[in-house]
Amino acid sequence: MKKVLFLIILIIIGGVIYFHGIAGFGPFFGPDGAVSHRSILSSTDDIALHDVDGRGTNYAFTYDGEEFRTMYSYGCWTIYDSYKITNKHDEKIICQALIDEHPVYGKDMVSYRTPEDMAYEWQQHNLAYVYLPEGNAWRTHAANVDLDPYDQGRSFEEIYEDRTGQEFDLKEKVKESLDDGTFFDKVKRYVLN
Repeated sequence: MKKVLFLIILIIIGGVIYFHGIAGFGPFFGPDGAVSHRSILSSTDDIALHDVDGRGTNYAFTYDGEEFRTMYSYGCWTIYDSYKITNKHDEKIICQALIDEHPVYGKDMVSYRTPEDMAYEWQQHNLAYVYLPEGNAWRTHAANVDLDPYDQGRSFEEIYEDRTGQEFDLKEKVKESLDDGTFFDKVKRYVLN
């Protein structure tokens, strides 16, 4: 029982750090476990978002020396390999650049999405990518974030259950990771990613 209570406390602390960050600092470890970096963006100009083919659909931007593809289609932005970008501050700046190019409607189809709520959705995808096991079909989908009206404000569990039709029981997943010895690796990836 003490192990489960300790685990719940660690997950809560990790969740606060993951979702709220530490002002001015990015994560300490990236999705592959390598040491990550602090926030590197100060404005939307830093990513050099550009229309690749002049059609208003295919775009690219640069982040930390790597080019990322993104696509705008039917009121939705898709960022490919978005799991590689884990800094909340930088995600907000990237989302603002996307909004500046093509705003995205909110769930009510009247209001528009904000950089903060788009970054929250991005973080939910990153959480899924980190937590779901290798080989899980939805983990592969979570590698690319689709910033659309439908998922505005939805949690990782809500998105997972909607996409898979299966309930996601975090307590059960935690117990499994304690039993199979992968708990500390998962906590490290979740808390420090």
